[in-house]
Amino acid sequence: MKKTINILLPVITALTLAGCWTPPNAHVLPKGEPRLIQSGIPVESVKKQATVQSIDASHRDVGLKLSDGTLITFKAGAQVLNLDKIRVGDKVKVTLAEELAIYVLEDGRLPVAGGTEETIPFNARLQQVDPSYRLLTLQYLNGTTEVFKVGLDTKILEMAPGDDVVVKANEAKVISIEK
Repeated sequence: MKKTINILLPVITALTLAGCWTPPNAHVLPKGEPRLIQSGIPVESVKKQATVQSIDASHRDVGLKLSDGTLITFKAGAQVLNLDKIRVGDKVKVTLAEELAIYVLEDGRLPVAGGTEETIPFNARLQQVDPSYRLLTLQYLNGTTEVFKVGLDTKILEMAPGDDVVVKANEAKVISIEK
């Protein structure tokens, strides 16, 4: 009997603890006074299963519809050599250079000098901050999540779940056509 208890006790404990875990969510409110924590944080993001909606080869502008229905427009960087082969309707995978701006907002607004407020069109919220690995997990307004590794100059210790994020696509580094 004692052997059975010694064997089952760790299993029961593990199952009990696993049942208590809930995934993090970004429905928490940001902490502190409304402010810009940091802008211009460079990150790379891979967008899979996107469909080309528009292309202007002379200006190197590309419009994509992502798999979740989001529409984005960006410049194809100089390193994208196959731009002349991409057509509207093509299914592509894109590696984007993006920038993050992290805010603590009050109802989507940021007070500015003179008692006025600026509306900030945030499109994601911090879900999880991992300073040890320099990872930010974002939850977009449509519910999808994405993890970004940020650089050493990022003010990661000032960030917390619930902070509002503006994600801006700057340019494509790679566009590969999916066949």
